[in-house]
Formats: sequence, structure tokens, C-alpha cells
Amino acid sequence: MTSHPNDLDIIGLRTAVARVLPHKALPCANPTLEGLLLDFDGSHLYVVASDRFTLAIGRAAAIQSAPAWSRYLDMPAVSNLDRFLELTDPRDPVALSSGYDVDEAPVLWLKGRHGSVELVTDENPDFPDWRELVAKSLANPAQDEPVVLSPRLLQRWAAAGDSATFSHRGAGNPVLVMADDFLGLQAPRRRQPAAGPGLDSWRKVVATRKEGDMSDDGLLAQLRELAAGHLADTEEARAKARREQEKRERSDVEARAFTCMNKVFPGTLGKVLSRDSWRGYPGGQEGTGPMAVAYLGGGMFVTYESRPVVFDAPWGGQRDVVLLVRPCACGRYIETVVDDDYSLALALKDAEALTGCVGSCDDGWSEED
Repeated sequence: MTSHPNDLDIIGLRTAVARVLPHKALPCANPTLEGLLLDFDGSHLYVVASDRFTLAIGRAAAIQSAPAWSRYLDMPAVSNLDRFLELTDPRDPVALSSGYDVDEAPVLWLKGRHGSVELVTDENPDFPDWRELVAKSLANPAQDEPVVLSPRLLQRWAAAGDSATFSHRGAGNPVLVMADDFLGLQAPRRRQPAAGPGLDSWRKVVATRKEGDMSDDGLLAQLRELAAGHLADTEEARAKARREQEKRERSDVEARAFTCMNKVFPGTLGKVLSRDSWRGYPGGQEGTGPMAVAYLGGGMFVTYESRPVVFDAPWGGQRDVVLLVRPCACGRYIETVVDDDYSLALALKDAEALTGCVGSCDDGWSEED
């Protein structure tokens, strides 16, 4: 299958990739930065992304040592990697092999408990030397002076985790962002805004206000402050309730899917899919109900939904809908409704026989999503 393979077991790959994805360039913005760089130094795998405004490096540990290598994943390969890792438990090791296919093209093979994926890579990308950039930033001593940054770019660092340390390295130099197994750089703004009121003006404001000295304008300011606090508390409570509801929906649809497989597909899916094989998704904002997805391997999925049944009478009901989703030769996906072991067997047989696109594929499962 391969020549010159390097076999590794990587811990923390899903977390490392999720942390750096917000920092890669948008499609069509910079073709050389639309993907991710995977850089293995013999003991750790570094996942690097940058759009030249920020640079992010996530680190994952290898259980065993191996020769160093570096590979670049373009945008389609990143989409396949992200889809593969989405079904992976962050705590599970991922088996990774780097080598070459029959055409001597560089390839990475990843395998987890739920399945595997093959990624075509580039060994000589036009990607910035991240080690040189980090070394230059670390050579600058930390500074106490203010630095002007873009708040829009600051939002990217939320993926780094619950907390991070920001270190300013002097005017014109990037700010270092540090967390466990993570390092990032954010470039300062090149165009400095016009000088405005400094901290002294704020010190004057807070020093002149006295308790009990409340004018009409002061009452309005206090009212606005109280209203803003109430609004924030209400939105947080609603967000918490929404998260709890989504958690319940995920668990419920996973249990329903497992029960349906044992009842409707006792000779096929019921025997190969465990309760842990399913990943639940909460209902959408466009009226779509909760859905559960199980990965079968070979690019195939099976999905489960409990859809409402509409009758002429003033009562309704629910029906189980199971879809076999398989890749089409054109790169999209074909969805087939299956309702028993026999229809599933026919769908799998058709999948083996079809070698070209027959025009029945669905945009909803395309890699562009």
C-alpha cells in the first residue's frame, strides 16, 4: 500500500486542529494559506495555520518516536480531516501513517475507532517558516507599554481554551498568545488610530463621582447599567437553557437511533452499531428535528431522524426515517431511504455496482459545506 511509511499514534490531534482552524486564510483570500501545515519533529506533531494577521500552532504528542516530516493539507484535505476528527473522541489516540501512494504522491492515512481517512498532501508548500517567526518574537523582551490590536482578530483566540496568556513584545512586534500545548502570534495594527483621551481622563471621571450625588443624567446612567446587567443575565440564562436542551436532544436521538436499529435492522445495522456509534445533533432553526449520525467506513454514513407525519385528521404522529449516505463519483453524496435489512442490502449492492455519477447526488453533503 505504501512506501517509506512512518507509523505514529497521536494524542490530542482533534484539539490541536480545532484551536488553529480560525486562523487559516479564507477561501480565495490567499491560496498558499487556505490549508494547514502538519510538522512532525520526531516526538510532537505541530498543526500550524496563518492568514498573515495571526499565526496559531497547536501541539499534539506522539506515543512513539519516528523520523521528522512536514506535510501541507490544502482546503479539501482540511475539510476531510475536520470531518474525520469531528467523530473522534479528543482523548482517543489517532493512528497516523505518512507515506506515498502508487503514483508516489505524498499521502497521510489516519485511523480511529470510528473509521479512517486518506489525505493527499504537499511536501514542499509555500508556507511561512513558523519556527523563524516565533523565534524572532521570543527574542524580543516583554513590554509594559500599550499595544493596539484588532478586536475582530481577538475573537479567534477563543478556540485556544478557557484561558490564555497575552505577552506584548514591543511596538511593531507581534503579541504572543500562550496556552497549554498552544502558541500564537497576533500582528499589531499597522495604521495607528489618532490619539484619544488616555487613562488620565478616566481617572478623573471615577474620582469626581460621589455617592448620593445623583443628577437626572446620573439616574439614567444607573438605569442603563442595571438594564444592561439584567439583559446580560437573561441572555446567559437562555443560553444555558438552550445548551441543556441541546444536550437532552442529542442523548435522546442517539438512544432512539440505537433502539430503531435493533428493532428495524436486527440482521444488519443492529449487529454492528453500538450505542456509542451514534453522534446526536440538536434540532435546527429551520424546523429540522434532532438527527443522529453513525459512520460506517469507506466514506459511508447512516442517519436517523424521527419526522412528524401529517394526517388530514387533527392528530399527527412520528415516523423513523433512516438514510444510507454514500459518496458519489462526482465528489458529492447519494442519500437512500432504507426501512429494513433487505432494502439496506440492496442499497449496499447498488453502491458496489455504481462507478459513475448518475445525477442523484445531493449538494447537502458536499465538501464545500
